[in-house]
Amino acid sequence: MQLSKIGWGLAFIYFTLSIVCIIWAFTLVDPKSKFVILQLPLALQMAGLHEVGLLKYFTDISWTMAYIMIGVPTLFIFYCIGWIIEKVFSKK
Repeated sequence: MQLSKIGWGLAFIYFTLSIVCIIWAFTLVDPKSKFVILQLPLALQMAGLHEVGLLKYFTDISWTMAYIMIGVPTLFIFYCIGWIIEKVFSKK
């Protein structure tokens, strides 16, 4: 089985942007700004969880747990999207 280069690329971009946001957030002094920057990489997933009624299970968790419970599956989803794109467009 060959790994998907597009999948790794998409996952790497999301991972890198998440790390940049986390580092940026911890350089800020204002707690409101820190909150906004920390939630940027998770905002769309949190909106989806809200729409399906699952966000209530994520209300009292730390940022570390939020990134583990939401961010890690997002990396997997991005990899799968890249794998699908590679399979669709590499048919010879």
